[in-house]
Amino acid sequence: MTGANDATRDEPIPGDPRTVLVVSNRRLDENSGRAEKFATRARLLRDRGWKLRLGYVDPTATGLPLGIARCVRLARDADVIDSVSNPPHLQIAGAIAARATGTPWVAEFRDPLVANPDVAPGSVAARVRRRLERYILVNADRVVWYDGIQIPDDYFATEYPDVPADRYRQLPPIGFERAAFDAAMPRSLDRFTVTYAGSFYEGWIEPYTFLDGFGRFVDANPGTEPQALFYGDWNDDYDRAARTHGVVDHVDPRPFVDHDELIGVLKGSDALLYVGGDDPRNRLNLPSKLYDYIGAGRPILAVVDPSFRVAEVVRDNDLGIVVDPNDAEGVRTALERIQSNEFIFDPDPSAVAEFTRERSVATYVATLEAVAE
Repeated sequence: MTGANDATRDEPIPGDPRTVLVVSNRRLDENSGRAEKFATRARLLRDRGWKLRLGYVDPTATGLPLGIARCVRLARDADVIDSVSNPPHLQIAGAIAARATGTPWVAEFRDPLVANPDVAPGSVAARVRRRLERYILVNADRVVWYDGIQIPDDYFATEYPDVPADRYRQLPPIGFERAAFDAAMPRSLDRFTVTYAGSFYEGWIEPYTFLDGFGRFVDANPGTEPQALFYGDWNDDYDRAARTHGVVDHVDPRPFVDHDELIGVLKGSDALLYVGGDDPRNRLNLPSKLYDYIGAGRPILAVVDPSFRVAEVVRDNDLGIVVDPNDAEGVRTALERIQSNEFIFDPDPSAVAEFTRERSVATYVATLEAVAE
């Protein structure tokens, strides 16, 4: 496991590489979205003279002390510590490792600590997180977060006006790995195909409006045999909804697959489905699947509140069609426009370049180097 998690399996990095110790509760060789992002980060860091070493922390009562001890040991040979939360335990591990070793510390937020949709305002958890967040702002050498998570651009300036603004920095959207998408061959699909990749969340982000609209699309276009592929979550309720709308034979639920395999499917699809709903908790979020969809270069059907950030990105960059999450007829119309080529998919390449992993990693490396020096 060691080789997989310190990113040293490959050939040596030329020159004298610096090391960033990433504190995480995900290992690099796990089949998860965050693990894939760290593995990609490790590859891109190598090209810039940095080595990523992972300090694994199991955020449980027994696992946390062991993880902290591991991080302290590894931090002695690191140039920078980067603790990546959520959960907040990872920031605690990073803080202790930095204090024990004197190693520069970057605190990276992948989810907000206090303004977290899963934490009730005014609760004990919220108060504890507030104290931890202030400690991080005051003591970390730099606080960073990627554009596209649920932290407003002015959050830290507003909540902590006494903390100097140069202690925190927003990074570009984490984006997709351009080299991986350019190298992948599109999967050959002989039917009009809509693909969804990722999770659903009960009562929040679910495919019911799409299934209704997809059923109307099938009914209005007899003789066509479209299919909707769902990679990831699926349950009996969704299956019943597919039957109700007459599309159970057109819906193909599939398990999560390796990211490299998924890229080919996305590139071979006719449309890529994003379901964002209208819950305010999702207003600012730019999910990882959106970046993969942009990288695949196929039209996006975004079933989401038109005022949400995803809708803005899709609409403003000509990446697809936005449909209100309560408008099943709008789903049907959007699918017909895509199938008939009435919708012209021609995004600006310079806009697409704003969402590449290569761009975000370059900014991340600049932060590491500034902190290390």
